[in-house]
Amino acid sequence: MESDPVSGASTDAADAAETAEGAESADAADTGDAAETADDSADAVAPGAVVAGPDGADTRTDIVTSVVLPAYNEVGNLRPLIAEVVEVIESDAMAAYRPVEVLVVDDGSTDETAAVIRELAAEYDAVAGVFLRRNFGQSAALCAGFDTAAGDYVVSLDADGQNNPADIPMLLDRLEDGYDCVSGWRRDRDDPISKTIPSAIQTRLATYTGPDIHDFGCTLKAYRRAAIDELNLRGEGHRYIPAKLYDSGFKITEEPVDHRPRTSGSTKYGAGRLVRGFVDLAFAIFWNKYSMRPMHLMGGLGLLLLGGGGLIGSHAVALKYAFGQSLTPHLPRLIFAVALILFGFQLLMFGILAEMLTKIHYKDEVPYRIQSVERGPDDG
Repeated sequence: MESDPVSGASTDAADAAETAEGAESADAADTGDAAETADDSADAVAPGAVVAGPDGADTRTDIVTSVVLPAYNEVGNLRPLIAEVVEVIESDAMAAYRPVEVLVVDDGSTDETAAVIRELAAEYDAVAGVFLRRNFGQSAALCAGFDTAAGDYVVSLDADGQNNPADIPMLLDRLEDGYDCVSGWRRDRDDPISKTIPSAIQTRLATYTGPDIHDFGCTLKAYRRAAIDELNLRGEGHRYIPAKLYDSGFKITEEPVDHRPRTSGSTKYGAGRLVRGFVDLAFAIFWNKYSMRPMHLMGGLGLLLLGGGGLIGSHAVALKYAFGQSLTPHLPRLIFAVALILFGFQLLMFGILAEMLTKIHYKDEVPYRIQSVERGPDDG
């Protein structure tokens, strides 16, 4: 029997359409698989990481060491300093600590510092700029650099050129001796007396926070990643970084470092920082010793004042009722006793409130830091 030409044509058209639909579905499936694979790959990259291009360049997840330089109005010092830093990180002494990234944090500079940082980032592959919206201060600039840093080791130094980048490998080598923080010690400091005297007083007071080092204020320091993750810099807390780490149980040491005169720009420090430093120091001592047990300090002082006021008042009452003496000559003593009792009671109440707030603040935090857990061989 002969086939209908129209019917055959319709059948062929239907088969062709079915074939095309199948091919389109297959392509869509392949595209979906590819997209899913791409999504999985994207999820595998840490947030904020910069992925290497086809040329196989290092990604930020490969960084071993991060160098952080907070900069505020240092337009005349940055270019020669970064050239020194790049020369050091490319030397044989840094072979074990590469790849290295150099993060220059612009702390809201009002000169051309930001423009120079952008030029340096375009000139050197290792250099990147972090730009703050305004001037937040050195502690905040360091914190921004630390939060951006991707390395297992982090080195900080000033952008004024007074810290010598040649000391970086030595500090990193000392970390390998089992330390978590190696602080620079400007033993032969080349600074005017307006900086050295306030710094000496501050350092002397800072020894009461625990670490046995000679120079708390030197920005040139090397850290392990675990120590950096522990830091929470607020106010002008960069001065007492060793105290913060010491309180958390990290091992700290110091090494003498070279200190050079400033060749450009003006210092941002002076005698005025002594007052701010003293206030920060008082808080650092309180926080290190009593942040988890404020009742021990406030409650102890409160009970001491209550006891003192009670004894003075009792003596006055005994003079009145046991010996018949008039209270009028002892009126100032009675007022002092009442004041002691009131202040003592207030301190006791503040201690109780602080203890309650501490329980809330540390609700999700353990009161210890584990260095390692070691077990014997598995007996199967």
